[in-house]
Amino acid sequence: MLVNMGIGLIMPVTTLYIHNVLHMSLVIAGYTLLLFSGAMALGNLVGGRLFDKWHTKPLMYISGMIIVASLFLLALYPYWPLYPILLTLYGAGLGILNASVNSYLAFLQKYDANIFNNGYWAANIGMGLATFLSGILFSINIKLVFGGSAILFLVALLIIKLQFVSIDTLRNSKTDTMVHSPLNKHIIGYIALLSLTMIIIWACYEQWNSNVSVLMTDNGISVKKYSILFTISTIKIVALQPFIVRLFPKTFNADKLRVILGVLTFALSYLVIINTDDYWRFVTGITLVSIGEILALTAIPSLLNHYATDTNRGTIQAIGSLSGSIGRALGPLIGGFMITSFNFNTTFFSIFILHLVVVLSLVLLRDFKTKY
Repeated sequence: MLVNMGIGLIMPVTTLYIHNVLHMSLVIAGYTLLLFSGAMALGNLVGGRLFDKWHTKPLMYISGMIIVASLFLLALYPYWPLYPILLTLYGAGLGILNASVNSYLAFLQKYDANIFNNGYWAANIGMGLATFLSGILFSINIKLVFGGSAILFLVALLIIKLQFVSIDTLRNSKTDTMVHSPLNKHIIGYIALLSLTMIIIWACYEQWNSNVSVLMTDNGISVKKYSILFTISTIKIVALQPFIVRLFPKTFNADKLRVILGVLTFALSYLVIINTDDYWRFVTGITLVSIGEILALTAIPSLLNHYATDTNRGTIQAIGSLSGSIGRALGPLIGGFMITSFNFNTTFFSIFILHLVVVLSLVLLRDFKTKY
């Protein structure tokens, strides 16, 4: 939750700060965010690999201190050209920390089957609070945004120090009762399918963060009403997730069903906004997106973890995170190209069909273990 609050304070105002305060072009802002995203993706891979091969808590400490140092320097010197360098360093540390924390949760899932659900729920609370505070702090001084975020990460490191139990001994123990499947071609194929699913979900989801805003304003709906959609989404995720996840048992087939239902729900969210200028159709769409998130985006890490062993758990979770990053990077680009080449309706209907193809592919997933 604290990590997501730290992220949520900074990212909503990044482009605004670069363009309006530092007086750089939107192209420069885009390249800066690309550097940040690339560093975070690389950090994810490095963090996942190091989690499998090195000590877990020191990895979190080092990545956390990289983040804190970068943010405190940004709070002191939020100026060009130091800004993009420090933001990139922050992205690398964030990628490593995210990968190590996600991998830690993946390891603990054998003891708590709800851990991914609870983590996603807390993350949404943190992101919602931070997004709300971000604009307020930015309107006072950008240094408060970076300083506040640094303090949140320091508190997160303190919690890691005091509350996280070292799993190095448990991970290397030969008394582990889990049934480990070899990483054969079938498992590699299933991991690839789940990773491709993540890419498609996030590439299409990014249309809500980018091109849907253009569609709504073109139809006379205000930017304020557009921004309210994401407040609605956060509230619904926080309110509905504890109830929806209780409908499914903690089994492989239940997680598979959740992903399939989630992808279908995502598909419907694009269908309902075709050929409309009715604001409540967009509210319906973002509601379906929220339900899709609850169903699919908490179950996919669980399924990936199902195909992992204690020797590669971090790497496989990092692949899943990287897939989401690739989707988020490609989404606005592909969506913009399709809308320019065709139109909004054709683009959203194509996305609907693509999700149906993903659903048919997910049916092929098979269980290779008797339990988590």
